[in-house]
Amino acid sequence: MRKRLKDSLWLQLIAFTALIMFFLLAAYAVTDSYSGKILRERTIDLNDKILLQVEGKMEDFHDTLDHVATAMAYAPTTYDYFTIDSVARVMASEDLSEIFSNTVLLESDIAGIYLYDTSLNQIAAMGKAANNPDFVRNLKKHMEFGDLFYLNQAGVPFYPVYFPVYDLNNRQYGVQIGMCVMMMRTDNLAGLLEDSQATEHTQVYLLDGNDQIIASRGNNELEELDSSMMRSSDEYYVKVRNVPMDSWKVVSRIPESEMSTSRDGSKKFVTTAYAVSLALLVLLVWFCYKRFVGPMHQVDRFIQGIVDKPGERMEIEREDEIGTVVHSLNHMLDKQQKMNQEIQDSQKKMYEAEIAKKQLQVLAYQNQINPHFLYNTFECICSMALYYEVEDIAEITMALSKVFRFAVKGENLVSVEEEVSYIREYAKIIDYRFMGKIDVNIEMDDSVREKRVIKLMLQPLVENAVFHGLEQKLEDGEVNVSIEMQNEDHMIFVVEDNGCGIEPAKLVWMRDNLDSRPTGQKGIGVANIYQRLKLFYGEDVVFRIESKQGKGTRITIIIPDEVEERGRENVQNLSGR
Repeated sequence: MRKRLKDSLWLQLIAFTALIMFFLLAAYAVTDSYSGKILRERTIDLNDKILLQVEGKMEDFHDTLDHVATAMAYAPTTYDYFTIDSVARVMASEDLSEIFSNTVLLESDIAGIYLYDTSLNQIAAMGKAANNPDFVRNLKKHMEFGDLFYLNQAGVPFYPVYFPVYDLNNRQYGVQIGMCVMMMRTDNLAGLLEDSQATEHTQVYLLDGNDQIIASRGNNELEELDSSMMRSSDEYYVKVRNVPMDSWKVVSRIPESEMSTSRDGSKKFVTTAYAVSLALLVLLVWFCYKRFVGPMHQVDRFIQGIVDKPGERMEIEREDEIGTVVHSLNHMLDKQQKMNQEIQDSQKKMYEAEIAKKQLQVLAYQNQINPHFLYNTFECICSMALYYEVEDIAEITMALSKVFRFAVKGENLVSVEEEVSYIREYAKIIDYRFMGKIDVNIEMDDSVREKRVIKLMLQPLVENAVFHGLEQKLEDGEVNVSIEMQNEDHMIFVVEDNGCGIEPAKLVWMRDNLDSRPTGQKGIGVANIYQRLKLFYGEDVVFRIESKQGKGTRITIIIPDEVEERGRENVQNLSGR
C-alpha cells in the first residue's frame, strides 16, 4: 500500500485531502468546544458584574431611604411626638402631617407613614393601610426591610420599611422611644433590575425573606420561587446574591442553552466557514483530477505507445499548461532534428531580452530628475507660497529642499552642527506632518559644534523614534536629542523618545544582530548605523539600546571626537544608497 501511495500522484492527493479534512474537522471540534467554554465563562463573568451593579443600585436605594427616614424621624416635631402626651399630639398633628407630606415628596415610593411607641401602639399615621394588623409585630432595633404583603382585595403588593427611633437626650446609649414604619410601593423596584439580563432569556428576580417575588425581569408569571429554582440544574445556571435589604436577595437564572451560544451568531458563522472549506476542498480534489491527473494519465499512455506508432500525435483542445505540454510534445516529435538550433535561437532571444532590459534600466537612470532641477523647483514652490502668503507651505518646502540637499551631498563626514541642522529641518517636516503632535528637542554643547562625525548618524535614529515609537501613540510625544563631550576625547550622543517602546524579545534580537545585516534590508537601520560607526572608529564605539514597553526607547552612542574619512565606496555600500 505504501509503495502504491508513493508511486501514485492521485493516491497522494486523496491521502493529503483526507488528512486536511481530518484536521479541519478536529479544528472545528476543538474550536467549537473552546469557544463554547470561553462564551460560558464570559457569560458568567458578565452576569456577576451585572448582579454587582444591581447590588450597588439596591445599596444606593437603601441609603436613600435611610437618609429620608433619618431626616423624618429625627425632625424636632416627629422626635417630640414620641414623648408628648395625647393632648399635645393633637396640637402637633398638623405639623407632623406636613413633615410626612414633605417626606413623601422626597421619596415617591412611600405610600404610607406610621409612628409606633415602644408598646407597639400606633400614635400617628398617614396613607394607606393605617389599621393593617400585619404591619407591626415586634419592635425593630435597626432599619429593616420587611416581606411583601398585599393590600385589600385588589392584590396590590407593598413592603414595609422599619426604622427605630432612639432617645438622643438619654445618657444611656440605645434607649428606644419608638419606631417609624413606611409602607413602600413596589412599582419602581423593577427599574433597579433594568439591563440586568446577561442573555436574551435570562430571568432575574428580586425576592423578599419569604422568597416572594418583589420585582422581576424575563418572567412575570411567577409570584414566588421555590428552593429548587434557586439551584443550578441541567436547564438553568443560577446565581443568588444577597442585597443590603436584610433577607432580600437577587436571583439570576440563565438558560444553559444560552450559556455557550454567542448572540452575534459567530458559532453559526464558524460552522458555515468550516462547511464551505470542506466543500471547497472536495471541489479542489475533483478539479485536480479532472484538469490535471486525468490528462496526465492520457499523456503517459500516449508516450508509452509512441514507440510503436511514431506517426501518431496527441490531440487535445486546451490552451492551459497541460495543453502547452501536449503541444510542446507534438512539436518535439515533429522537429526533433531542429531542436539544437531552436535551443540556440531561444538562448539568443533570452540574451537579447536581457540586454534590452539593461538598456531600459540605463535609460531610466539617465532620465532621473537632475538634483539642481529639483532644488530649483523647491525654491520656485517656496517663492510662490510666499507670494500667495502661504507661509506653512513655504517653510515645509524649504525644509524639504534643505533635507534633500544634505542627503545627496557626497561627503561622508560632516560637522555636528550640520548634522543637527539637518535634524532640525527634518523636525519641521515632522511637525507639519503630525500637526504639532510630535516634538523634536535638541540640546548641544558649544564644544562639539565643529567636531566631525559621519553623515546621517542621528537622523535615522530620530526617524525610527517617530515612526516606530511615537506614531502609534494616541497622545502627544517627543524625541529628545542631546550631544555633549564625555571626558576629554569622546562625544556622547543620546536619542530618547517616550513612545510605545520595543518588545523584550525584539530588543534582545536587535542587540544580538548589531553586527549582522539581514539580507535584503534597505535604508539606514540601527544595525547599519552601528556598522558604519565601526567602519570609521573601529572597536572604540559604544552603542547601547535601552527600551521599556509603554515608556519609550533610549539609544546612546559614545565615539571619539576625531575621525578620519575612510573608503567612501564601502560606506556607501553599507548605507544601501
